[in-house]
Amino acid sequence: MDSSVAPSLPKTPQLTPVFLINLKLGGFPVPIYGDSVKDKLMVLAHVEKGEITTVENSLGLEFNVTDIHGFDDITNQKSQDINELDCKLYGKTPEGAGVYITYYGLIKLFKNTVDVLTKQSMSCPFEESYVTSNPRVTLDELADEKYRWVTKENLLGKGRFVRGPNDSLYVQYYVYVVR
Repeated sequence: MDSSVAPSLPKTPQLTPVFLINLKLGGFPVPIYGDSVKDKLMVLAHVEKGEITTVENSLGLEFNVTDIHGFDDITNQKSQDINELDCKLYGKTPEGAGVYITYYGLIKLFKNTVDVLTKQSMSCPFEESYVTSNPRVTLDELADEKYRWVTKENLLGKGRFVRGPNDSLYVQYYVYVVR
């Protein structure tokens, strides 16, 4: 590269937490297909119910969603202990407007995460998990103006798995605006 056009290192982006996604999974993921040659296994996880709640933040942003349901196509690369997420969620704002959320994400299958998934542990701290998401949000035309910001931002989720009552499995993400 010509040194006259070489960029200088930009300032590190700032992450501001803006909301929490809390999803209850419905049962154990169902196997869809496997391909040992490509080192892949796909399972389908059902999101039984969930909610999104605002995290008080310095930007004054809010986003709340109820009655969330959906699914996640999870592709496992066995040799790398990585799961790729392809999630689709559907819900409503408290005022009744429709919300559609998609996200790609990665799970590195560290022992503490696997222990929660296999019922050997009840939870794993966010700081010790590698569960990420990059949510994209679509709102219907009835959505309140106070939520419109969420369709225009780059969002990054830091997640974990936790067990609830009756061994129910939850995935939780703190979602950050990247600025």
